[in-house]
Amino acid sequence: MELENQELLQAEIEKRKHRRAKLITQVKCQAMGREDLAVTRDVSVGGMFLTEKDPFPANSTVKLAFRLSPTEPLLTCGGQVVYSIQGVGMGVMFTDLSDEVRETLQKFIDAAN
Repeated sequence: MELENQELLQAEIEKRKHRRAKLITQVKCQAMGREDLAVTRDVSVGGMFLTEKDPFPANSTVKLAFRLSPTEPLLTCGGQVVYSIQGVGMGVMFTDLSDEVRETLQKFIDAAN
């Protein structure tokens, strides 16, 4: 099972369309009447992977809130869980990014790369 999870994660990494930037931060994730705190290690304008022991199922619609740094304003957006691995986490694709949030993310990623 562990090998299958690693292969799935590697396949998802290879399919990435957007540049990523390192970002270790907590992300408030709301869906299905639950509100969880997950952790991400990187972000792109397309989405992020959230480390979560009890991730939401694939195809779940989620609301996300996070900061790019402790002094930055809270960013909020909607997303869809693209894949979910119990005990590991979930890949979330952003589906509802305002122009302002997209621009803020792009500037952050450009500055990090």
